[in-house]
Amino acid sequence: MKFQSDFKAKQKFNKITKQIERKLATLDSEIALEFVDWFDRKANYLRQTSEKCSYCPQPDDLAKGDVVWVEFGINVGTELSDHHKKGHYALVWAIDLGNVIVIPLSSKPIQGSKLSLDLGIIDELNNDSNKSAHSYLKLDAIRSICKRRINRMSHKENGKITLDKDTMNMISKFMLENFI
Repeated sequence: MKFQSDFKAKQKFNKITKQIERKLATLDSEIALEFVDWFDRKANYLRQTSEKCSYCPQPDDLAKGDVVWVEFGINVGTELSDHHKKGHYALVWAIDLGNVIVIPLSSKPIQGSKLSLDLGIIDELNNDSNKSAHSYLKLDAIRSICKRRINRMSHKENGKITLDKDTMNMISKFMLENFI
């Protein structure tokens, strides 16, 4: 039965919606609305998957070593989150069917983390106002995502950038040292 015509399901939905509203009531309204917006986008992903819709425009020929724009959403505690953002850059590590293993990047050093690697300056990721910013690999936030979370990078011909072989070798060595 479709949700729109299932009276009991809609009653339960309304009850849960009221509970969510009570839980968000004491939060800053900007944070609460950001969560609700993420929930709406996540519902859209669910609908697209259920209805077998096509993916949003993807970067050309996605492959290991590509840096792409990923929407991670609002997450819990110190997990990587898109709080105040609509996504992060992430390195594609592996692709399997509709899933992609990605490692997020950050422009801020992660103090005290043994699972953060300074990749140096990646020119294609820096804008005119900050040409010397380093990029940091956040190995602590590696995860498998659906391709639906990946979008083309704006202002990049192929919708992505690709890291050079030396950088990929450095990352492979770092992963071996920290995971094996």
